[in-house]
Amino acid sequence: MKNNIKSQRQLRVGQQLKHLISEVILIGNFENEKLKKTQITVTEVNISPNLKKADVFVISRNDKKSFIKCLNEKKFIFKKEIAEKLNLRYVPDLNFSFDNSFEYANKIEKILKEPKVLKDL
Repeated sequence: MKNNIKSQRQLRVGQQLKHLISEVILIGNFENEKLKKTQITVTEVNISPNLKKADVFVISRNDKKSFIKCLNEKKFIFKKEIAEKLNLRYVPDLNFSFDNSFEYANKIEKILKEPKVLKDL
């Protein structure tokens, strides 16, 4: 069975990474116009127990997922900032993914508002 409980250190480093990555996105030192024009929000950062890998979940206002590939191509920019600003032994390998949790929540909410389901509640 997989242990899903995160240590205090994982949570702390995950939050630090989230804030730092958000800051880098906000400053927007990207050559790619698609990344400059897209409003991106970092929703969560899951980091491995050894702090060597981090999954960064992001969403966009226009819900186009095409910017994920650009973020993964430009992850060296984020890694450089992490190396400069965070005191970590290893700079984690970043993997950007689209956060589907909001779509899933909207789907459940839509199902709960159906008349057939409301009758049972």
